Amino acid sequence: MIQTKIALLFGGISGEHIISIRSSYFIFNTLDRDKYQVCPVYIDQSGKFWIPIGEEPVYPDPAGKSEGDFLTEFSSLNQIAKPSSGASLIDQGFKAAFLGLHGGPGEDGRIQGFLDVLGIPHTGSGVLASALAMDKYRANLLFQTLGIPVAPFVDLVKGKSDARKIVLNLPFAFPVFIKPTLGGSSVNTGMAKTPEEAMVLIDKIFVSEDRVLIQKLISGTEVSIGVLERVEGEKRIPFALVPTEIRPKSEFFDFEAKYSKGGSEEITPAPVGDEITKKLQEYTLLCHEILGCKGYSRTDFIISDGIPFVLETNTLPGMTGTSLIPQQAKAVGIEMKDVFTWLLRIALS
Repeated sequence: MIQTKIALLFGGISGEHIISIRSSYFIFNTLDRDKYQVCPVYIDQSGKFWIPIGEEPVYPDPAGKSEGDFLTEFSSLNQIAKPSSGASLIDQGFKAAFLGLHGGPGEDGRIQGFLDVLGIPHTGSGVLASALAMDKYRANLLFQTLGIPVAPFVDLVKGKSDARKIVLNLPFAFPVFIKPTLGGSSVNTGMAKTPEEAMVLIDKIFVSEDRVLIQKLISGTEVSIGVLERVEGEKRIPFALVPTEIRPKSEFFDFEAKYSKGGSEEITPAPVGDEITKKLQEYTLLCHEILGCKGYSRTDFIISDGIPFVLETNTLPGMTGTSLIPQQAKAVGIEMKDVFTWLLRIALS
């Protein structure tokens, strides 16, 4: 069988850089080698591309390694003397790119647009869906048009909004949840019980971001549910998986709870009852479709008084062996090797 040459892009300019390295290690070792010749392409924090030159590229186990140690080992094993620009991907004969990136330019539409310009098909959503999903404010507006419950929210723009005045006159009561409008993975997020606490978080986010989302804190059961697409003929058929309940050890499902071992307890399928499960599956499909997602996505919810409130949709959800979508796929008898094949078939079609 002739193998299709695939670039596995990972790393990237993002606070989720190390998560991408871990996810992509799982992806690299799970992709069907009978069908695909996989070349891992590391994007460092400065945006340079490290492309292996050998016939049998190596992806070292990232466990316990810093980003610097990983890069040293990766470049040495793959005989990469120096990095190159992303445009050099054109010369490598890649038929498609599998996106193992998370957050920032890897998830907000920028790398998707770059690959489109290069003429290299890629897995996952396109430019528009990626950008919309990353923009929590505009995504919430879209979700509301479908009647999906969303906690009340306000968007602050650096240099345009009077943050203190808005915080003191919010149309909803404290406590509130504060996060970058264009963020992911709970980086720089937090709860504020008073206007003073809110301003501390807002000022912290405005150091590196231009927009902040303030949202009424909804207490309840945290769940997340994925959508996959399978290929039937020339059609993409999206379907919802089963939800996972997340019980963080900290006050909420922050970055540490999400990615630290033992940071949370995850139960798949979530013990929320058939009625709530069906509602979650309905809502997550609606979110996937109105954003225009492709291949797969994962949407997070809070269930309060029997009502699922949408939090956000992730277009490039985590893909370590213990991440939520692999858990959910396993629960319904789907192998991740097949999922990755579906994603590449969609990209190549």
